[in-house]
Amino acid sequence: MDELLRARFRRYLDSLEPASFDQVIAYLQTLHARNYAPATLDAVTGAVKKFLLLVPAARRVFLSSNLAQTEPPDIDSFITAARDAALAPSTINNKLSLLREFFSFLIEEGAMVRQPVLRHRHHVAAPTTLPKPMSEVDLLRFFKVVDSLRDRLLFLLMLRCGLRVSEACALAWADVDLPALTLRIDGGKGDVDRVAYVAPDVDQALRLWQARRCGSPYLFPSRKVSGTHLGRRNVFMMMKKYLRVAGVTGCYSPHCLRHTFATQLLNAGVSLEVLKELMGHRSIQMTLRYTELYEITKRQQYTQAMGRITRQVAAGR
Repeated sequence: MDELLRARFRRYLDSLEPASFDQVIAYLQTLHARNYAPATLDAVTGAVKKFLLLVPAARRVFLSSNLAQTEPPDIDSFITAARDAALAPSTINNKLSLLREFFSFLIEEGAMVRQPVLRHRHHVAAPTTLPKPMSEVDLLRFFKVVDSLRDRLLFLLMLRCGLRVSEACALAWADVDLPALTLRIDGGKGDVDRVAYVAPDVDQALRLWQARRCGSPYLFPSRKVSGTHLGRRNVFMMMKKYLRVAGVTGCYSPHCLRHTFATQLLNAGVSLEVLKELMGHRSIQMTLRYTELYEITKRQQYTQAMGRITRQVAAGR
């Protein structure tokens, strides 16, 4: 497996000298042995790559040869450059968390003396943001212009099944049980496995797409790299294109379809406990974020209903 990891990540970490590359591979090997999802391994390599890209050039050359020499000032420089590059605070904090775990591994291995990512010094204040579902009007306009069966199925899997972008991209035919109308999602975010249920419109699209199956184990094989699946970046670009064609000016990402799934289910009366399982959340605290949207929806519906009632009463006088 060590050689497979080396082959897989060599091109992503081509700027690393052998010593640093070996350090990263050793850490990835440990994560793999602990059954961490492939997306987690990708996130770690992405964090290391972004870190080296944003530190000053002189330090980049030095650290590329030995990441164990990273010091707190290097993390300071990374944060400053990341903010200058307009990375979101939550994105910066996520990468810092991944880097901290990687450096903790190097400390345990005896390669480092102290942790360079300091909890209080290296934390970017991030505003609390609510999940962003698509409005009903924008949702209808968006799907009206999605004329590709593949693309429509991909977006429906996020909207009707609550799949994350990475989960939809990596879905394999072996995970699909059409007679039972279920999908098996293994190794989701937080290493949470779950079963997703297939709605009628997803069922119809799945059967039509299955009839066109090209022999790949994946529902959405890459058209550029044989043996792999569609990438997340491709989905972002696809959605951006369709939103532009539909004339939707709202700032939406594919993940907004998953937020819409959760909000629609809450508004339809699904309990928080059930929604937690359907979303694949490890903690109910993640699911509770949607209750604020639910409260907003209830207030809007109450206001609209009360407006109709008062007009009816006034008309009856």
